[in-house]
Amino acid sequence: MAGYLQRQSSASIRLTNIKIRCDFSLKNSNLSKNYSSSSEETLMPKFFRKSYYYIRAIPKSLFFNFYYLPWQQAIKLPIMVSHRTKFDRLQGRINLTPGTKTAKIRLGFGKVQVADSAYSRFIWSVDKTGVVNFPLKAKIGTGSKLFISGELSIGNECNFTGESSIICRDKISFGEGCLISWQTLFMDTDFHKINNQQGIWQNSDRELIIGNKVWIGARANILKGVIIGDNTVISAAAM
Repeated sequence: MAGYLQRQSSASIRLTNIKIRCDFSLKNSNLSKNYSSSSEETLMPKFFRKSYYYIRAIPKSLFFNFYYLPWQQAIKLPIMVSHRTKFDRLQGRINLTPGTKTAKIRLGFGKVQVADSAYSRFIWSVDKTGVVNFPLKAKIGTGSKLFISGELSIGNECNFTGESSIICRDKISFGEGCLISWQTLFMDTDFHKINNQQGIWQNSDRELIIGNKVWIGARANILKGVIIGDNTVISAAAM
């Protein structure tokens, strides 16, 4: 009986050792997989990643620049348009600050944590009455959406990180050095008319003005008639 118990105990110990070795090897395998996937991301330098996206952007950028700009400006490719861009309406006009250098206006590039950049499309929709004024340098990031039938002015060194929506029927202007976080909304219209009993329009479109060096947090909604002064911080989800 004692011999039988001893054999059973030895077998249990061997099984436990085997289980421990298997668990350890599985953990090491998972660790090595995680390490290899993370190392693959870090092995590719940022320069090459950016170059790859710029190369893919060349066809749409060429088309966009020569469509909107005089050839003397267009030949320098001042506006880079991501390959993940949908041209919904290609009307209106663009005013570019003289002296803008190659690729200093970037549309649809970058990534944000709340969206899959592989499926996040930049949308350009400008009606025949729309005007977009670009500075020397600005970025409107991935997944942003521009619906312009009024006049949109972007200040120098403005940075929209991504997934922003700008709906302009009257006039929207951003000052210099603004930082706009993701999923923000700027709108100078209600989209619909409200008339009083006399048939007078009560909710007309109103200009939206954002000053210099304004930081606007994620998911903020900035609506018509708002004036934001210089050096202002707008909290996330503000309205």
